[in-house]
Amino acid sequence: MRIVGAAAIVRRLRLRNDACVTASVYSRAVLKAAELVGGRAQLARVLQVPAGELDKWIGDQAKPPREIFLRIVDIILDETTASGSDDTGEPTPGRDASGASRHHAD
Repeated sequence: MRIVGAAAIVRRLRLRNDACVTASVYSRAVLKAAELVGGRAQLARVLQVPAGELDKWIGDQAKPPREIFLRIVDIILDETTASGSDDTGEPTPGRDASGASRHHAD
C-alpha cells in the first residue's frame, strides 16, 4: 500500500538557475493567479492583501487563509476557463468557491 501524504500537495520545481525547490499547492496557486491577473502587485490589489503576505505565501513561509485561497482558486478557474476551448457560445457560470464574497441581488 502506497501512502500519498504530503506528496499530493507539493511539487518539485526547477528554477532558471537550476536550483530545485519544493513548492506547495498554495505557492503554485498564488504564482499562477499572479501571472493571470498581471503580476503580484495586481493580485495583492485584487485580494486586498499586503504584497508582503503574497511573498510569504509564494515562499512557503505561510499559508493563505482559507477564504483568500479559495478566491485565488476562483481567479485561476475564471481566467483559465474564459480562454478555454468551450465552443458552445454559452457564457460560463460564475464561480464562488470562497462562499459569501459575491452575492447577486434578485
